[in-house]
Amino acid sequence: MDDLEIMWDDAPPERNVYGVLSANMSNFNDIIEKFPTDPAYIGAIIGLNGSNIKSIKTKFNVNVHINSDNHIVTVKGRNRKNVDDAVKYILEIIKHSDQKYKNKNKNKNVSSQNHEVSHNPKVEFKKKSFVPRFSASSRNDNIQVATPKSGENGENRLSLPTKNVCIGGTEKKEVLQPIDWESLNRKVEEYRKLQWAHLPKLRKNFYQEVKEIAVMTEEEVNEMRLVNNNIIVSRLKTSEDQMCLDIPKPIYKFDHCFKDYPDILDELKKQNFTEPSPIQKQAWPILLRGEDMIGIAQTGTGKTLAFLLPALIHTDGQTTPRAKRNGPNILILAPTRELAQQIAKEVNKYSFRGIKAVCIYGGGSRRDQIRDFREGAECIICTPGRLNDLVQAKVVDITSVTYLILDEADRMLDMGFEPQIRKVLLDIRPDRQTVMTSATWPPCVSRLAETYMNNPIQVWVGSLDLTATHSVTQNVELVDDADKFNTVLAFLENLKSSDKVIIFCSKRARADDLSSDLSLKGLLTQCIHGSRDQADREQALADLTSGDIQILIATDVASRGLDIEDITHVINFDFPRNIEEYVHRVGRTGRAGRTGTAISYITRSDWGIAKDLIRILEEAGQAVPKELYGMSNRFDEMKKRRGKDFKMGSHFNPFFKHSTP
Repeated sequence: MDDLEIMWDDAPPERNVYGVLSANMSNFNDIIEKFPTDPAYIGAIIGLNGSNIKSIKTKFNVNVHINSDNHIVTVKGRNRKNVDDAVKYILEIIKHSDQKYKNKNKNKNVSSQNHEVSHNPKVEFKKKSFVPRFSASSRNDNIQVATPKSGENGENRLSLPTKNVCIGGTEKKEVLQPIDWESLNRKVEEYRKLQWAHLPKLRKNFYQEVKEIAVMTEEEVNEMRLVNNNIIVSRLKTSEDQMCLDIPKPIYKFDHCFKDYPDILDELKKQNFTEPSPIQKQAWPILLRGEDMIGIAQTGTGKTLAFLLPALIHTDGQTTPRAKRNGPNILILAPTRELAQQIAKEVNKYSFRGIKAVCIYGGGSRRDQIRDFREGAECIICTPGRLNDLVQAKVVDITSVTYLILDEADRMLDMGFEPQIRKVLLDIRPDRQTVMTSATWPPCVSRLAETYMNNPIQVWVGSLDLTATHSVTQNVELVDDADKFNTVLAFLENLKSSDKVIIFCSKRARADDLSSDLSLKGLLTQCIHGSRDQADREQALADLTSGDIQILIATDVASRGLDIEDITHVINFDFPRNIEEYVHRVGRTGRAGRTGTAISYITRSDWGIAKDLIRILEEAGQAVPKELYGMSNRFDEMKKRRGKDFKMGSHFNPFFKHSTP
């Protein structure tokens, strides 16, 4: 054994050279049994990943040790019967392994020396290394891999893998057939059809094109889309020459879509709307016709109402009476509690034929939410985590859902909700109508849409590139991190009585500290982030909405779905992790036709985002500080020096990391 580099007895405590856990033998000093064994059976005694050793230790309350030099098996314990039983158990393992080895040798066919798979359970040791072949305890020791064999003309061909099976006490080789994926896919489709066959057929088309729209020429349609913030439409899975075929024309009056629904027209008049927004002009004809849709538009442009009114008509128009549907028809998924509550608030503004909505989210009273749902609701607005909780508890049955909305889908995926979303999509009937909305459209969301949507129509409002709303003045200030507090304090001390400010921080602790420091300076503030109780978060938003406070400190939980129309300023105390979040933060002001101001404090650690920020500012016609160009150039030079490919779409700094808000 001189050529063995690592010995069992020299192995670290609690582990021998095979990696098998072994308790300290000094713990037992009463009864000891030792017996030699053939090295060929050591693997069988140990078991897969030490499973046999662990089983013996647990079952008989003994400890087993194997010496690598003399192959002596030592069993120690405090009870004679336990030790004797453990020894018998080990001998049975050896006997079974020996019989198995003999049977294999008896039926084994001689094959090429270079490609034969050895079933001899032994370990060969070489100078300063050991090469284990197949342990007798391995679960796959009776599987032979595909190996090249010589054909009639001497060429090599690949034989199918085989597996030894025991038939009538005799082991025979069985060829493992390749998986027939086409057959499996057909069976899956057949099962899905059978699973949903009992459900009534959906009615999805409620759109009748009026004469004013039908007579519009292609040139007139293109002109209307261009003047309405450059609306671009296409199918997700079609070629360029087919991208606009069979896509409904946009409308420009409420009557064009809702002339048969006077109660909806009355509700719109109550909200003092004079004409549809650009996203609504194109989305309403698409959704009322029953198409799946992807809506990409800036925040504050009416996306919620764009998918909500067709959802109400869809729910009311199904042939099955509501009392017999056994669940909700509309499911709206949102990434944050605040966005879910905002959508619920918007839904409750519009009363349509007794359709009720309930908001379900984590952090709220589970009992109250279950009670509200059981009182009857055709529409559920929820966060993915709480929805799955109630589905698993069999409180909510989502098989009745026929109209699904994923609002801010990119944010849900960014927050790690993709498994929950995919589970929800699998539990809903496949012929549903699906809508996805967002202000950005990263590749991860596109892949989700391709998998779970039925040839959707994409609607972009504005540029295809990432842009910030043009109703907001964007100012950038380059400061040191230590000077941020004094800078923001000087600004807040000069606020007008009509101003309202949201200050975004990257970390929860940072938000708490800033809120406390400003309060000590005599400024009334509220703070909102993921670690605060739901009641506190709701109270903070209520205080800002009512005007009781002018300053809200927040992390990115407030960057989406927070619809307070009179926010005048947004301050990025810490610049966000990526440029998409910057766009969403800026969108908290300048809403509903108003103007606003966004102020961003940039430090040296933010140089990785400078290039993307410059592009956003230039597109919106904003002033770009010369120092920002310098930061971008220095970052590019640093990348060239290091010769690495950094991700420019993220907030990168190798020495600086953001925490989750």
